[in-house]
Amino acid sequence: MTEPQHILVLGGGEDQLPAYHEARRLGYRVIGVDRRPDALGAAASDLFLCMTTRAPDRIAAMVGHLDVAAVISPASDAAQESVAELSRLLGTPYQPAPDAVRASVDKGWFHTVLDRLGLPGYAYAQSSDEAELRRAAADLPLPVIVKPSDSSGSKGVQVVADPAALPGALAEARRHSFTGEVIVEEMLLGRHLSAEAFLRGSTLATIAVTERSTTGAPHMITTAHTVPAELTPSTEIRLRSMIMDICGELGHTDGPVNFDFVVDAADEIRFIEMGARLGGNGMPLLVRHAFGINTYEAALRLALGQPTELTPRHHRKTALRILTADTDGVLLGVDGTDAVRALPETVELQLFAEPGSRVHRYTQAGHKLGYLLLVADTHDALRAAQARAESLLRFRIEPATPRAASAAAPRSEELTEQIR
Repeated sequence: MTEPQHILVLGGGEDQLPAYHEARRLGYRVIGVDRRPDALGAAASDLFLCMTTRAPDRIAAMVGHLDVAAVISPASDAAQESVAELSRLLGTPYQPAPDAVRASVDKGWFHTVLDRLGLPGYAYAQSSDEAELRRAAADLPLPVIVKPSDSSGSKGVQVVADPAALPGALAEARRHSFTGEVIVEEMLLGRHLSAEAFLRGSTLATIAVTERSTTGAPHMITTAHTVPAELTPSTEIRLRSMIMDICGELGHTDGPVNFDFVVDAADEIRFIEMGARLGGNGMPLLVRHAFGINTYEAALRLALGQPTELTPRHHRKTALRILTADTDGVLLGVDGTDAVRALPETVELQLFAEPGSRVHRYTQAGHKLGYLLLVADTHDALRAAQARAESLLRFRIEPATPRAASAAAPRSEELTEQIR
């Protein structure tokens, strides 16, 4: 009897875990790779390698004796270079376009692609030299955004409104950069949106354009997505055309791709960054509930060299809320889960932390505590359902550092963190 083939999944977090389950459902064994021994993917793997995903030669040497049919890494820009190299080393069917990989891991280079295409841009500077970055920042209007050029998940991202805070922000961004490169950008004003798309044969097979909410300054971390975004027809047509121009320039003809962008008061579209992979922060879940499309399966089948199915089964207004806490500490419990699940608009509630586990203030995407998915007939109904759910759902957290005894709030309130 022939042994089942393996699918190699780089990363073992909450946004990679569904790929493990999909691979198993399709009849494959799973090799998981993550540097964290307690990663969610560890328990879901047939073989788990506790190591960095950024060492393709070492990974290939450890799995080369196995029949690896595909390599995938949803939601991780950092692993895309390894996906490309492992696909080459292991001879799997899907080979990512090199320029699309580079645009995913080098924010400054992505800006140069936009410049080549003549698409609207904005001021930025990228360098590993702090003095050069400080000089560039001095020429930009405050506030500016400082971030690693090659990281994802909002790690090391800060809005800087005071020049005195710039050196600290540069150092923090560099700490999260694999190459030491940091980018300083003009801060764009307008509506923050995202596009989660999937190309097939150089055509846009599906796209979900979402209204994106963030924490605001200083970290600008995503807190929610709502689909469909309320765009004018002409803006949506321009967006689709611009996305196809970018993908064509990068040679990205097949597969998932996501973009963050801003639409300003003049209805101008300015792209911020992209990733030639499935999006993070639960975007595939959002697409599944909004359109009935399983992009995890589609991405796996593409990596396996198989036909993909991307036909929408329905169109529903859907909101995804990222559940977070406002303090570091130990999770004591979660109240209101049954009541939230009983709401007619709730289609899915996922929690990633269990009572007794350590949780962290939401300063990067990896600190999320769960996802809440809601569907409704109108955007107003979605907003009302979200407000109702937030009033019911609470994490009880014992802070890592006890609050001052003089604090006005009683102890019971100190231990309760409302979902933001």
